[in-house]
Amino acid sequence: MNYYDNLNNVIEEIEKNLTQEIKYKDLARIIGTSSYTLQRIFTFLTGITLTEYIRKRRLSKAAEELVSTNIKIIDLSLKYQYDSPISFTNAFKKMHGVSPQTLRKTSTSIKIFPKIEFKPTIDTIDELEYRIINLDRQNLYGITTGVIENSKNEKIRELFQKAKEEKILDFIINNSDGKELYYGATKEIYNNELTNSLQYYILGKKPNKGFIHIEIPKATWACFKLKTKKQADILKLFNTIYTKWLPSSQYTEILNYPELEIYYENECELCIPIK
Repeated sequence: MNYYDNLNNVIEEIEKNLTQEIKYKDLARIIGTSSYTLQRIFTFLTGITLTEYIRKRRLSKAAEELVSTNIKIIDLSLKYQYDSPISFTNAFKKMHGVSPQTLRKTSTSIKIFPKIEFKPTIDTIDELEYRIINLDRQNLYGITTGVIENSKNEKIRELFQKAKEEKILDFIINNSDGKELYYGATKEIYNNELTNSLQYYILGKKPNKGFIHIEIPKATWACFKLKTKKQADILKLFNTIYTKWLPSSQYTEILNYPELEIYYENECELCIPIK
């Protein structure tokens, strides 16, 4: 079974549980990864977050049920996992342009968000250049965004801007070994319940005033070389690793460990923990 078959199994599991609580960690197990990685891959492949996809599928099914049955709106809101009829009505109106009450009384058209089907693309990719490294437990020091939503990329840009303005990057670079600069990009380590949040760090090997401390666990890492530092290229490489390299390799990802981005002067490496 290929990676896209597993992603389609994730979609089927969502469809079966639209009226139930959906735990991302259970979906992630289907493809053998963490909830954070699943959501990142899903967004890259579809252009929509997993949370938004589930929301739109629920509201699509709710609209269909609203016009074809006599179910009460309060029961419909509870059925599709909304805390109250008010929150359901607001979400419904945002998607369909009318309230549930108005839709039931009129012949207004509704918007249906169809179920996604993943299909493998036959495309050519550049050869991947990577190395396998074994790192002992690492004590790293630096600054962080704090916990943010996956979509809040501006918070990461603001962190880098702060690091430049306050000479934090200069300090990290000047106190590195001249080869590897650990600007860590991680989720909340070991938190398997995490859904749509992450914590991004800019880290070095020497403590300094105002720096936080984080411990990176001992692990084996597959580090993929990229001759650019553009975020769009990093995301493309990330997608290639998880949809093409990892499924065909002898390795599996170590779940709930951080990812590392190691930056050099004109290039970087994206490192994932493996076994």
